[in-house]
Amino acid sequence: MMSERLRKRFFFVVLVMVMASVKGYAQEKEEAFTNWDHLKNEIPQWLKDAKFGIYFHWGVYNVPAYNSEWYSRTMYVPGTSPNKHHLATYGPLKTFGYKDFIPMFTAGHFNADEWVDLFVRAGAKFAGPVAEHADGFSMWDSKVNAYNAKDMGPKVDIVKAMQKAVRKRNLKFITTFHHQWQWGWYPTFDSSTDAGDPKYAGLYGPVVSKDAWLQKDSAERPSDEFNKQWLTKVEEVVNKYKPDLLYFDSRLGHIGESYRKQVATTFYNSPKKRKDRIILYKAKDLPQGVGMSTYEKTRLNKMGENTWLTEEPISTYSWSYTSDIKLRNAEDIVKGLVDIVSKNGVYLLNICPKADGTIPQDQKEILLAIGGWMHQYGDAIYDTHPWYTYGEGPAKEADEKAERPTTDRRKYFEIKFTADDVRYTRKGNTVNAIILGKPAEGQKILLKAFNKNKVPEKISITEVTMAGSSEKITWAYLDEGLSVTIPAAVESEVATVLKIQTVAK
Repeated sequence: MMSERLRKRFFFVVLVMVMASVKGYAQEKEEAFTNWDHLKNEIPQWLKDAKFGIYFHWGVYNVPAYNSEWYSRTMYVPGTSPNKHHLATYGPLKTFGYKDFIPMFTAGHFNADEWVDLFVRAGAKFAGPVAEHADGFSMWDSKVNAYNAKDMGPKVDIVKAMQKAVRKRNLKFITTFHHQWQWGWYPTFDSSTDAGDPKYAGLYGPVVSKDAWLQKDSAERPSDEFNKQWLTKVEEVVNKYKPDLLYFDSRLGHIGESYRKQVATTFYNSPKKRKDRIILYKAKDLPQGVGMSTYEKTRLNKMGENTWLTEEPISTYSWSYTSDIKLRNAEDIVKGLVDIVSKNGVYLLNICPKADGTIPQDQKEILLAIGGWMHQYGDAIYDTHPWYTYGEGPAKEADEKAERPTTDRRKYFEIKFTADDVRYTRKGNTVNAIILGKPAEGQKILLKAFNKNKVPEKISITEVTMAGSSEKITWAYLDEGLSVTIPAAVESEVATVLKIQTVAK
């Protein structure tokens, strides 16, 4: 039998092991991040593979459906088109302000399952809502903000409904936050408007100076009280709905550093969770490596060293539905997506539902057309990696000759690609050459990226096929590149995919 001394030693060892296990679990459960270096995070592999997501600007600002999602601000700016429209349509700002649109935002036809079914058919791999725009109205059941979609307006927890529908279809969930803009969004200093009435401070925010409202660099920065409220809102969504992606619009840098650090700490939380999560941010709002860089209506004009994201609207101007909305076509969106993916990017498309909770038919048709192309040719997009070069053709040459900054604010989504423009992706030993148009039957195309003096690794080519066609393709691997003769059966008017099988020499 075990002696008393050995028994005590045995139980002591077991106790130490249990305590170490508990301590290790606690550390994993709630990692103590102390500085930005500890908050650096790898971009999840699932996001690198997903390539395409959909989100939407939908809120109280959809009720007036005028000009843009900035209506909640510009309606208070004298002389602007929204201001003139508001005064003519709804009357003085003292008696009818932005708050008065909330009861009109009933969203009676909203159906999260139908929306997400459409997103899946469009080919999206992640999706979610604008959780709170700059207007200060929370789209979830908030305990810290009385102005929220569960207690007012639609009387529905929109974030929860979307989360359930997204998870049901095994997509990843994104929530976006823009409310750092709320500091100075409304003229809370102006008692001639309802925004200056402290009774509505829960929506309009604290009293700020006119300089802050005018967003002057010299104006005062957000107070601790504002920062705490901002933080609490984000943490409420993180803890209740557990999004995979946490997106912040620009001006995040306006928020105090300790609060931004706390958001990252709360979101990443533990090693198990952080490997599948990432924060999306703009410009220099976070230190490099803490999250993933995003760009709005613009994109890199070169291959990204790290994976990055571009967000673009389905419309030509506003990010929310307006009565005079003009839409981009599916062809341009698909070509933009291909261009971004070839540069090691991910594409996030914003759609514009109406205030009643419907997605207009013309937007549905665009999404279904995108999905039609993705269903047929998605193998050249999903789970791919960049090749040594992202492409060739007139659009690439023009971009490089312009010597513009890589994040130039010109409207990239207005670029018109043609069948002379080619973009490349790679999956294993297959290089996908995506021609951004429909080449002519019998046309000979020289893929210059295969120039034997430029390809960084010596390869031989074993086969060339065209996705969606069983016709045999005539091709020749020459010193100056890969020569391909286009067969008769080119199905896609949007983009044609050649699949080149390679073997390393």
